Amino acid sequence: MDIKNLEARVDEVIKSTQNLIGVGNVATYIPELANVDADNFGLAVVTVDRERVLRGDTELIFSMQSISKIISLIMALEDAGEEEVFSRVGTEATEYKFNSIRPIEDRAANPLINAGAITTASLIRGKDVDERFNRVVEKVKILSNSDEVTFLETVYNSEMQTTDINRSIAYYLKSKNIFSEDTEDVLDLYIRNCSIGINIEGLATIAAVLANGGMSLDGKTQLISKKVVKITLALMAACGMYEESGKYLMEVGFPSKSGVSGGIIGIVPGKCGICTYSPRLDGSGNSVRGKKILEELSNSLDLNIFI
Repeated sequence: MDIKNLEARVDEVIKSTQNLIGVGNVATYIPELANVDADNFGLAVVTVDRERVLRGDTELIFSMQSISKIISLIMALEDAGEEEVFSRVGTEATEYKFNSIRPIEDRAANPLINAGAITTASLIRGKDVDERFNRVVEKVKILSNSDEVTFLETVYNSEMQTTDINRSIAYYLKSKNIFSEDTEDVLDLYIRNCSIGINIEGLATIAAVLANGGMSLDGKTQLISKKVVKITLALMAACGMYEESGKYLMEVGFPSKSGVSGGIIGIVPGKCGICTYSPRLDGSGNSVRGKKILEELSNSLDLNIFI
């Protein structure tokens, strides 16, 4: 990708979406997320050739929230294998909200809703919650090529105090024998994963590694197998934007995953990873401005993978 053209298009898109400043609302069901500056903004593009375009609040650390579901899925596939993972969680999109208990029959509909991510968290190996979580953090550090990844304990504590719906989902999954581990331990790991703090450059770098087929951007190490990358990107495309996933995919045209803290990552295979951060959300829990920026970048730079 031509870096000067990329920079120019990024700046144009940022300017063209300024009318969305103030549109939408921050997540309030997790009290700590309501304390952010609602009009913070950042955009990072990292190409597979290691070019970087960074704009806005580039150093701001925010919690991954549901973007962490991608990491849980990758690690579950690596630790337990494809057959085991998909014997416990499905692969189809759902019309229901991300934290609904309704898309659970014999298993959760997909790994990118809360029920599915609680399930994949149960498949991450380790002798206890601390070891499992340390492995997750280390994975994020390796994929983001950053030591600035941290655990946001205030977000974790806030979420644990208001996690009754997730707790009910976890116990319901356990009652259906979808996992056998201690329910509170599984829930704890899931919430810890959501509370991992990172900046937009780190997330865009993770996205770029996925865009690069799981290969490190220096070309030296296969960080994620190509098979796991293919599965992950397919599920992101189908399910990554919750009940809006189909509409979003038609408009944007590449795999993405959102989080209720305001982040969205997008992967353009063979080209780049993108991360936007804008905390004001729509009714589905997706960043209002972030979605529009990704749509306009896709159109401006011909990033839609279907044409």
